[in-house]
Amino acid sequence: MVLLTNPLWLIKTRMQLQLRLKGQETAVASAGVKPQYSGLVDAVKTIIREEGPLALYKGATPALMLTSHGGIKFVAYEFLKGHFGNYTNSIRGGAGYHRTVRERVEDSLGYLTMGALSKIIASTCTYPLQVIKSRLQQRSEALQVTDSGKINVVKREYSGVIDCSKRIWAREGFGGFFKGCLPNAIRVAPNAAITFVVYESVMDLFS
Repeated sequence: MVLLTNPLWLIKTRMQLQLRLKGQETAVASAGVKPQYSGLVDAVKTIIREEGPLALYKGATPALMLTSHGGIKFVAYEFLKGHFGNYTNSIRGGAGYHRTVRERVEDSLGYLTMGALSKIIASTCTYPLQVIKSRLQQRSEALQVTDSGKINVVKREYSGVIDCSKRIWAREGFGGFFKGCLPNAIRVAPNAAITFVVYESVMDLFS
C-alpha cells in the first residue's frame, strides 16, 4: 500500500507547503522559481516532467519504516491492558464475575485512555520518520516570506534519509525531529481511543 499511496502523500505535502500571495506570479517569475501546482493532475505532470517518475516515490523509505507504527501501538496497548486487567481483577471478583453497569463504564473509560496513550506512544516513537519523510517529499525550491515581507527563494534538497537526518541534527538539534509532535498526538489520540473501545466491545460480545 505504501508504494501505491506514496505519490499521493508526496503531492499532498507539496501542495500544503505551497505559498500563495497576491501578485505571486510576478515574484515567482522575477525569482526564477518553478511555478506552483494548480491541482493534482498538474502536480503529477509537473513532477514527472521536471524530476522524473521516480520523484513520486521520494520519502518511500521512511514511509515503509513507518509501518512499524501499528506494531508499536498494539504492543503498548496490550502492555497497558495487562496492567489494567490485573488492577481490575484485584478489586473485583475472580472468574465468572459479572460486571455491573458502572464497572462496564469504568472499563470503557480505561480502554479509551489506554487506546489514546498507546497511539501517543507509537506516534512519538515514529515521529522522527514522519519528519524525515515530509522533508524528503517537499519541493526543492519554495518561496518564503521574511518578517519584513520580502520574498526569498529557499532551496531544500536532500540526497536521502541519512543526509536528511544529518542536516536536521546539525541545524535544528534533537528537537528538530519532533517539530509538530504535540498537535499530531492530539490529532490522532481520539481516533485510536474510539477504535479500541469499539474493538473491545465487539470482542466482549463474542466472548
